[in-house]
Amino acid sequence: MEPLGIHEVDDEIRHLCEDAEHQTGTSASTRTYARNPAVFKALTAFRGRWCAKARSIPSSASWCRIKIAGLNACRY
Repeated sequence: MEPLGIHEVDDEIRHLCEDAEHQTGTSASTRTYARNPAVFKALTAFRGRWCAKARSIPSSASWCRIKIAGLNACRY
């Protein structure tokens, strides 16, 4: 599945693609998820809540970041 072009991404989530580009040098996985904005927004909300809860346990927060980076195949 090909990622959307940055100009094709839903306006509400384009900033997340730009953040991904800034952090990892690519937003291909983010732009692929953006093919379905409703699912993408739900996934982003889930990850945010999961990481917020993990922050209460420092080692869990690090694991959370590493796991999500791996799932997204990013160079984090």
